[in-house]
Amino acid sequence: MPSEVSGADVEAFLTTHTLSVEPGAIPSLRSAFANALTKLDEQIELALTEVRVRPWAGDGVSVDAAEKFNERAFTSGDSALGALTSYQRQLKSAMDALDLVEQQYRTMDGDATGLMRQSGC
Repeated sequence: MPSEVSGADVEAFLTTHTLSVEPGAIPSLRSAFANALTKLDEQIELALTEVRVRPWAGDGVSVDAAEKFNERAFTSGDSALGALTSYQRQLKSAMDALDLVEQQYRTMDGDATGLMRQSGC
């Protein structure tokens, strides 16, 4: 039986671990994250508009089944939608971090270029 990992577990892992990125890899990483985010946004929209279940037979069993499904999919603490939105936040944070790192690399590169020009190189 697989172990269950919550969105909170993933967020805790990501906040305690770092990733080193070469400056030249940033554009392709940003593109990969943007593509994943676009697909994820579509899935979240689909979940919000198309996945909710209604009691199909109108009896007590289908009412109970629909309620349990919808709770597990949308409202419980470890719901599928919660996991998707947590992943969405993580992707957005990763993209923001890449933007910041790229800006820092450019600043450092500009500073180094300026120093080289000042020294006559």
